[in-house]
Amino acid sequence: MQLPRITNQLKPLTLAVGIAATVPVFSYSDIDDLSKIINSEKTSRYIQVVDNNDNFYLSNKFRFQLHLQRWEEKTMFMSSVSSIVGDEDFKAIVSMGGYAIPLIKEELQRKPSTLVWALNYIFGRKISNNPNLTIAEACKLWIKEI
Repeated sequence: MQLPRITNQLKPLTLAVGIAATVPVFSYSDIDDLSKIINSEKTSRYIQVVDNNDNFYLSNKFRFQLHLQRWEEKTMFMSSVSSIVGDEDFKAIVSMGGYAIPLIKEELQRKPSTLVWALNYIFGRKISNNPNLTIAEACKLWIKEI
């Protein structure tokens, strides 16, 4: 008596297994025969350049953030300009040269800072010779310029 009930319950299961068995199963490598992208030298070069640029940018950003944080912590209460720009972390930011410029700009857009002096060293000039120019005004001028 219980046998007919069991077989009635198996019918939907049997149908589902049958449908699943007819769905094609792909292998990851099935695309190899159809795609020229895999073997394209142009694509390989592009991926290499993009990867290198991303890694380079991220590594510079990490380095910049590390030096910036340490520099800010050490010089937060300093009143000596020579001590602020003579700090090893400030020098490390300046030594990044052009790679630091967009990172400095981003930081100055977030908040004005004496970090603006790093741009003077990197560009080898001041943004203005006005002796009454504030740090905030200098930041705005540099942001506009770069």
